[in-house]
Amino acid sequence: MENRIADHLHHIAHDLVDSEVELPPELKLKTADLILHLMARRRSFGLFVILGWQNKWLEYLDRPDSGQDLFAGRRINIMNIRPGERRRYDLGATLNFDGAILIDRRGAIVHSGVIIEGVRPRLVAAKVNPGRFEDLSEQFGFDTKVHTRHLTAIASSYVFRGSTVFTVSEETGAFHIFELGRIIHRG
Repeated sequence: MENRIADHLHHIAHDLVDSEVELPPELKLKTADLILHLMARRRSFGLFVILGWQNKWLEYLDRPDSGQDLFAGRRINIMNIRPGERRRYDLGATLNFDGAILIDRRGAIVHSGVIIEGVRPRLVAAKVNPGRFEDLSEQFGFDTKVHTRHLTAIASSYVFRGSTVFTVSEETGAFHIFELGRIIHRG
């Protein structure tokens, strides 16, 4: 398992070489590492993580269930979490929640189980890849049809300039990383 994760991280590091998002590469890789370890530990879950969250984007945030926002006021830093370690407050604690996990530019998990609203995937897709397409999945460049979590995630990566967004598909287990409205890693 550790060799597969290390290989996957090597590919991710390669895909991030040309990144235009000015977040520390070690923070992006740490986020990917934690997610890959969760994927190895548990099957069939969906995940949506925005790395680089800034408070100026709060107008896009809705908290429908404060019980799912485990990190409001706690500020657990992902750089202090060891992969595979089980803690009361880590990414794994949110796997049964819907909604996004928000991590700031320093690596602190600031919110979980939140809804991201108003990023307008159709408008973002038209800006990133204009033309005629069968659907938004094709227009954004996905290999297969994706649903709301992934469309919101890729649009978020465009709207929230300076963020890197990660998703895991509950249906297929596919792992994606998005920046500036584009898929930068498929796994």
